[in-house]
Amino acid sequence: MAALILLILTLGVYMARIEQNLIVQYRLIQFHKSLGAAIFALALLRIAWRVGQPGHPPLPVSIPAWQRRAARCSHLALYVLMLAIPLSGWLMASASPLNDVDAVPFRIPNTVFGLFDLPDPFPEGSEQLETVFRRAHGALALGMALLVALHVAAALKHHLVDGDSVLRRMWRGGA
Repeated sequence: MAALILLILTLGVYMARIEQNLIVQYRLIQFHKSLGAAIFALALLRIAWRVGQPGHPPLPVSIPAWQRRAARCSHLALYVLMLAIPLSGWLMASASPLNDVDAVPFRIPNTVFGLFDLPDPFPEGSEQLETVFRRAHGALALGMALLVALHVAAALKHHLVDGDSVLRRMWRGGA
């Protein structure tokens, strides 16, 4: 999940801010949409797995209570963002006036890896809704980037400064 999240955040910045070739940008957007759908589905599976587990490895006893609370809150925020970001992206793309078959000669569906189309809750499109969802998508993605950076910094602090097992525990997938 971490690798997918870093990939999609990087791809999102690249395709929106750097890539100028419209054909390449279109392909990147389609790939970005597909990755977002995959992340959403994997996040749901991960949440279901986590809920189904009787417990997870405890943090080292040396970790102060405030850091335990911060870890719980940051994990909850990561899960919320893993669902909210793809959802806002799907709604943004669905609200795009480019999806209105009557307004443009072609329709750009939300296709997942070329296998199937996601449903379209806004078949006529709405520039205002697209703007709202675009801003939300960008703000949530920025929040994810900041939270990932904080998460990495905290893990490195635990490993390099505190010398505890938190980073090894995360690396093995027990976080």
